[in-house]
Amino acid sequence: MGKIEIRNLCFRYGKQMVLNNLNLDIPENALYGYLGNNGSGKTTTIQVLLGLARPVKGEVLYDGQPFRDQREKQLRKIGLCPGEPFYYDNLTGYEHLAYLDHIYHCGRTAINKVLAITGIENARNKKLRHYSTGMIHRLGMAMALLHDPDILFLDEPTNYLDEEHIAWLKRYLLDYENAFILISHDIPFLNEVVNIIYHMENQELNRYVGDYDHFQEVYAVKKAQLEAAYRRQQQEISDLKDFVARNKARVSTRNMAMSRQKKLDKMDMIELASEKPKPEFHFKEARTPGRYIFTTQDLVIGYDEPLSTPLNLSMERGQKIALIGSNGIGKTTLLKSIL
Repeated sequence: MGKIEIRNLCFRYGKQMVLNNLNLDIPENALYGYLGNNGSGKTTTIQVLLGLARPVKGEVLYDGQPFRDQREKQLRKIGLCPGEPFYYDNLTGYEHLAYLDHIYHCGRTAINKVLAITGIENARNKKLRHYSTGMIHRLGMAMALLHDPDILFLDEPTNYLDEEHIAWLKRYLLDYENAFILISHDIPFLNEVVNIIYHMENQELNRYVGDYDHFQEVYAVKKAQLEAAYRRQQQEISDLKDFVARNKARVSTRNMAMSRQKKLDKMDMIELASEKPKPEFHFKEARTPGRYIFTTQDLVIGYDEPLSTPLNLSMERGQKIALIGSNGIGKTTLLKSIL
């Protein structure tokens, strides 16, 4: 796959414009991080690139040709790992990959390879209703890698992964020879694997060379410079308006007032990005519990087969507990069992 280009792309949900005259070039060796607040249009951009969403204006080009004219051909070169993988809970992991193999014709060897590298080989014959959320995301990665794509689109790929498999994904992307676009809020992960940052803010996309930390430094400087320029312009506008108001009625100063008004009319106004509302959380307090929040006696968790030995646990008032472990080991199942 050659270069991917987005030209003057506009997309809206209802009356809300999400992407406005977006332009983006993705060369063959791109290692891009794509950042922005939730709802800024990052996932929508990927959906448009894949033909899953139709823009109201603009064009997507693959190798200089409109994507709409070669959609099936180009989709065979793309691997997508969505933030919420689609799956059938009554099929096994292997059956999901075998279904894709009917499209890509990769063969059993390729299926076994991606099962192994994503660490779900031992769960290949389990139905997905018995997969943990982390295992489902690893299957999503296996499905994206099955046909050895020329470019990967990764939407929050570290979500739900345990530490071991985040480290594996980092190593894999560092060794990956083709291009990828990474949407993520995992800052340490971004710092390790990308060399270009694209930042979406208020429908405007800006490019920064370097990792996330360097982006933050440059972004902070640009923001401070813009705010200073805005304050200077606002002072200038105030002075010009004051001069016009005081002098437009007098014959001797009317021409000067008209000149100042023309300057105001032609001025390119500096606009500051609107501040996004910050979330607030308020938790209702119930009556003070006793010493123990919960206790378990010889609790065995699992589904068709046990996932644990008998567990005798307790949580006392005021304790704050972190529950850690590999994907599929039973952490969520334990919490569901306690609740």
